[in-house]
Amino acid sequence: MNAAFILIPVLILVSGLVAFIGNVVGRSIGRRRLAVLGLRPRYTAQIITVITGMLIAIVTLAVVFLVSNDARQAVFHLQEIRQQITQQEAQLRALQVSDIIYLRDQEVLRTVVDGAEPAAAVNNRVQAFFDLASQSARQRGAAPGPDGAAVRMSPPGVTIADVAQDIVERHASMVVRMIATQNTVRGQPLEATVIGFPNRLVFSEGETIAERRLDGAASRRQVEAGLLDLSARVAATAKSRGVISPPFALATSPPDVRLDPAVLLATLDRVQGHRGALDIRVVALADTYTIGPVVLTFR
Repeated sequence: MNAAFILIPVLILVSGLVAFIGNVVGRSIGRRRLAVLGLRPRYTAQIITVITGMLIAIVTLAVVFLVSNDARQAVFHLQEIRQQITQQEAQLRALQVSDIIYLRDQEVLRTVVDGAEPAAAVNNRVQAFFDLASQSARQRGAAPGPDGAAVRMSPPGVTIADVAQDIVERHASMVVRMIATQNTVRGQPLEATVIGFPNRLVFSEGETIAERRLDGAASRRQVEAGLLDLSARVAATAKSRGVISPPFALATSPPDVRLDPAVLLATLDRVQGHRGALDIRVVALADTYTIGPVVLTFR
């Protein structure tokens, strides 16, 4: 329950009670024509009124501090709060001026390591990968933190030996990616994680990935839209089968699908020149692995 719903009525009642008591005392002094410190009764009554107002303020603050921890923090730690706000504003300004060097979920670096190689060779490959990632992060603007590291691994404690051992145990060709786990501002260490997964064959050379019947009698724009739709379907299929995004892109981005513009134009002319329905297939121009890219052609 919000403390304000209790605090406000209590303050009203307590303030009224203090004012009532002050009024009773003041009237009593006025009727008896009492004097304090040798002052005339009228001035004595004025002093009682002032003291009553002060008591109302004191009681109000006492109740607020007693009930609300936020109020105590605001009064006694105001300078610290201001410093925190200043720091947060500085970070916000840094973000606003596009000083982000890595976005959350953005790839920092990738490589392929063959887990069938000797353990020492795998360890050396992983060590080189980490060194190159750290160098790349520094060149991009990341700076070492208090521990001297420009790249901080998540979860903490992950070592090169751990990654290398995982690859050796899988005994297969592995894609190794370093991914930023949060937005990284220039001058700060890069927070990242390393993920690895098998670099499997997804599409074989010459394999038909998608196909569609196009009408050569349709407008050139309609035929072109049909061909582009085929390419989009290939990208969706590739992603569902595990082909990863292009280098340095967000890990959630679509796969790297490549189609020679000259092939697109030639196929567009071929469909329109047919003047009738024509089946078009999208074919893998080369073996495609998890790491990509997907190189296409139309047949």
